[in-house]
Amino acid sequence: MTDAIDPSAPITGSFGSIFRQIRVPPDVVPEMAEKIDWNLFGRRVIIDPLQGMIAWMTPSAAHESCAAAADKVAERAGELTELRIKALRSTRWKQRPGDPGNTGMEPDACFYVGTTAEGWREARERGRAAARDFETRTPPDLVVEIEWTQIDRDKSRRYAELGTREMWRVERQGEGVAVEILDLQAEGGPDTAKGGSLLFPGLDAQSLGRLLDLAERTRFRDMEEQLAELLSP
Repeated sequence: MTDAIDPSAPITGSFGSIFRQIRVPPDVVPEMAEKIDWNLFGRRVIIDPLQGMIAWMTPSAAHESCAAAADKVAERAGELTELRIKALRSTRWKQRPGDPGNTGMEPDACFYVGTTAEGWREARERGRAAARDFETRTPPDLVVEIEWTQIDRDKSRRYAELGTREMWRVERQGEGVAVEILDLQAEGGPDTAKGGSLLFPGLDAQSLGRLLDLAERTRFRDMEEQLAELLSP
């Protein structure tokens, strides 16, 4: 099995995280997924049994701080718009029913928003097993991917195939943060959401970058004031 591995050189992202990827024959992926804990090598693992691809990363402190900031912004946006939000962080989502165990996609942060968050809450009231079943059947509405490399070029398509509606793609830009908001279900495939967030109307990419930067610097009062102004009726 070792001879099948074709390692690529590590890649450093804009936040300083290290990304790695290997390609293997697709037929060995189920065994590798079952017998190897890839989270021992890094975090945010993608195991694709169709393409024979395994990718993972070692996140920097700045990367994790930005992921926590995304939680703050999304949860506060839900409060201001009276939408229930369920944060699911780096839950691994299977691409296809019947895929081997331990395979799928791990975003840096992800969320149920609105009716799906309500559905999760109702399932959780019935017990943890019901919540797990809901998660198996229901993709996140919003995913956040922090740092973007050539390894990640197919991520938006994969999340679109899951049924996810929106992606926030975040990069470090100097001392600040740059964001692209993607409409994953756009006609013709994932594309930049021209009018800003579909889930939180009024929130555009430039403003979202400022909000994430404020939250990452723990300037929560400023973040909340700006977010309230953007999302006010």
